[in-house]
Amino acid sequence: MITRKAFALLLPLVFTAMSLPADEVSQQGSISLKAKGPLLRILVTGDAGATHSRLRAGILAVQQQQPIDAIVLVGDNFYQCGVSSIQDPQWSKITEHFGPAGVPIFPVLGNHDYGDPGPDRAKSALCSQFPTDPTAEIQATGTVPGWFFPSENYVVRTPSADLLMMDTEPVAMNFDRPFLGSGTSASVTEWLRQRLHESATPWRIVVGHHTIYSSGVHGRTNGLDQRNMRRLLPLLEKEHVDLYICGHDHDLELLGDLRHHHRPLFLVSGAGSGVDEMRARKPKALISEPPTLFPTPIAAMYGFALLEIESSRLTITFYDQAGALQGHPFVIAK
Repeated sequence: MITRKAFALLLPLVFTAMSLPADEVSQQGSISLKAKGPLLRILVTGDAGATHSRLRAGILAVQQQQPIDAIVLVGDNFYQCGVSSIQDPQWSKITEHFGPAGVPIFPVLGNHDYGDPGPDRAKSALCSQFPTDPTAEIQATGTVPGWFFPSENYVVRTPSADLLMMDTEPVAMNFDRPFLGSGTSASVTEWLRQRLHESATPWRIVVGHHTIYSSGVHGRTNGLDQRNMRRLLPLLEKEHVDLYICGHDHDLELLGDLRHHHRPLFLVSGAGSGVDEMRARKPKALISEPPTLFPTPIAAMYGFALLEIESSRLTITFYDQAGALQGHPFVIAK
C-alpha cells in the first residue's frame, strides 16, 4: 500500500494540473465555468468512492467523442468513512478515476463523507473507529489537481445554467446544530432559498447527495432521510427548479413528467462504484410520485449521465461503464 508521504510526493504528477482563472473562483462559494464549444457538457456521477477505475474507460470514451467541460460528483466521494486529511492516500481514488479526463471536478458531500452519521450526529459503528474530516475535501481545493470545492454549499455559474451544489446531509439528517463543520438543516435550506432567489439563468439545477424520489433502495423504503429531503419540494417548485440531481441510490434513473412539463425532474446518478437492485415502485406510491423515464424496464447498471446545456434546451443522456449509449437522449426545452 502506498504510504501517505509517498502519495503526497506523487500527487502533483498524477495528471496534468487543471486550473481555472483566479477571477472565476470565489472564496464566497461561487465558481464560473465556460463551455469549450457551443454548449456546456457536464458528466454526472457519484457514490464512486469505493474504486479507482470503475468508470475511467467509459469517461474517456465519451470524452474522446466530444470534449466534456466538467465532472460533477454527487457525494460519497470516499467509502466507507470519508478522508482524514488532504494527505489521506484515498485521494488517489479521485486522481486515478477522474483525473485522466483533465477537466474540473465539482463535488458535494455525501453521508459517507461524514462517516455515515445518524440523526444523533454519531458516526456509524464502523466509522467511529476512523478519523473523518469532511472539511479536508474543501481544503483540498488547490492541492488536488482539478478538484474545486470552495465551500460546503456553492454555485457553479454558467451563462445558461446555475448549478447549486448543496450539502444535503444536514437536511436529510435534520441537524439542529453543526457536525464536523457542517451547517444545520435550517441554514442549508436558507442558503438554497437565497441562491435560488438570486438566480437569473435559463436553467436552475440543484445538486445534492440524497434522494427525493427513486426506484432504488432508499427511494423504495422512503426512510427518514428521504422524508426530510421531501420538505424541500415546495421550495424547488416555487423557485421553478428544472432538475434535482443526486446519488445515494447506486443506480441510474430519470424521473419526472416531460409530457406536461412538470418541474423539477429528478436525476439519480449514483452508479460510480457499486450497483444495488432497482425495483418498480408500488402503484400506490406512483399516485403521488413522478414516473420513471429511464431505465425501462427497471434495471441497475454501472455508468453515468451526461448533461448538455444550452439556453433553450437541456439534454440528459445515459452511458454504461464502457461509455456505450443506453436508451435515448431526453430533451427538455424551454
